[in-house]
Amino acid sequence: MSHLQVLVAAMHQSDFSLYNKMRLQSDAIIANQNGENNVSVQTINGHEVKLISTDTTGVGRNRNIALHAADADILLFADDDTVYYDGYAEAVMQAFRNQPDADLMVFGIDFTRNGEVFKTKGVTKGRKRIWKALRYGTGVLAVRRQSILKANVFFSLLFGGGCVFSCGEDSLFLVECLRRGLKLYADPFVLGASAKDTSTWFAGFNKKFFYDKGVWIAAAFPRIKHLIKFYFLLRQKKSTDLSAGEMLRQMNRGIRAYRTLRPYTQ
Repeated sequence: MSHLQVLVAAMHQSDFSLYNKMRLQSDAIIANQNGENNVSVQTINGHEVKLISTDTTGVGRNRNIALHAADADILLFADDDTVYYDGYAEAVMQAFRNQPDADLMVFGIDFTRNGEVFKTKGVTKGRKRIWKALRYGTGVLAVRRQSILKANVFFSLLFGGGCVFSCGEDSLFLVECLRRGLKLYADPFVLGASAKDTSTWFAGFNKKFFYDKGVWIAAAFPRIKHLIKFYFLLRQKKSTDLSAGEMLRQMNRGIRAYRTLRPYTQ
């Protein structure tokens, strides 16, 4: 095992200042969607940092750019609003050393608002199956690069910020990994703090949210899509003012729309 690379999905960066802002302490690749097309490399505190700027859009495409450029044994996906705690690099590497059959590993994360931690999303140590995987975002996920390459799994270009459908590229990635036989484990180490003051895509649990969720369900679970929609109905019915009937109507619209990938309309 050689080293760790952090793969950051970022936007509108003009220099390497994000590396120190995130308090990174390892090699890193910053995939930067800023309307340009160039690659810069710097050594910062003894670590190689690549800034790959492109004129592309969509978080899935951005993560794929970083993934294709990576060459480390272990890759830690990151969002640009995360500030990492000291020791994260060694903790991630040690977690994989402790679990040699792990292909993927999720960790804990703190959430902040106005600079203060208001919630810690912890994980219990051990192997996680497909239903547990739906709870984790890409920002707490590390992978063995060779495992991902062998399984030929990459991020969807349909879901997530900057895409036609608003969210779900991370869950879909994990679902595909597990379907192809990769093993997911969890380690309780808390990687850092992720700011939740604003969101570039989340406008609440509205009609579009459930429509897009229907499209995602059809993509992730094509054979049991009409069962899975009830899982999300029960999980999120307390988070919305919509009636259960309206939630189901929008998810059904999205499920049907997966054939044509038609965006949400009123």
